[in-house]
Amino acid sequence: MDKPFQRIGSKSNSQVGSDFEHIAQKFFAMSGVELERSLKVEVGIASTKKLHAFDLGCAKRKWLVECKSHRWTAGHNIPSAKLTVWNEAMYYFHAAPHEYKKIL
Repeated sequence: MDKPFQRIGSKSNSQVGSDFEHIAQKFFAMSGVELERSLKVEVGIASTKKLHAFDLGCAKRKWLVECKSHRWTAGHNIPSAKLTVWNEAMYYFHAAPHEYKKIL
């Protein structure tokens, strides 16, 4: 395989992520929660803030959603790169306004 980090059976890892976001968006919609894709919210720990686009969100209801579609490695190794991505998502949740509900 010429792409060793590509999910087996998928066109691309970014397509896997996009498909998962769409499924999550439909799930929340069936529950009565309409979320938009790439909701931008000001985040920051200190006085300096910057816009960050969360995978899904609703400014009106104050919801933020980060979608992560991961599988264990073929050799059942600890997925340290995946854990780094989860840590990054948690950091952005921490830096987001406190009144938002945050869902990973």
